[in-house]
Amino acid sequence: MSVNIGLMIWKEMKHKNISVSEIAAALEISKTKVQELLNTATIDIITLVRISEFLDYNFFSYYESGKAFSKIELHEKKRLAAEVNRLKALLIEKTKALELQERLNKVQLNTISLLERGQFS
Repeated sequence: MSVNIGLMIWKEMKHKNISVSEIAAALEISKTKVQELLNTATIDIITLVRISEFLDYNFFSYYESGKAFSKIELHEKKRLAAEVNRLKALLIEKTKALELQERLNKVQLNTISLLERGQFS
């Protein structure tokens, strides 16, 4: 998949009415360097992250259908699903423990009541 990221950044800048000077100031680079970025089809990740943050736009989404991102996404989904299952199991165990604690409290209250009445032998 071929993405001209410079063009995508330029479109977002125009959409948000942000000038080359504003981008240059935010990234602390020259306007000439910004022009070069806008005219290139590739960009380093750190710069893309900084531009994404400044423009509040996920430019990485243009690459997400690629194989590398798909594998990462699948791995992350599996990891998160396993974590959700682990947390569900913990929740079930905690619920059981609370139910047992409630039963114990009732038995203790009943025992105390019987002792107070002197009916426990």
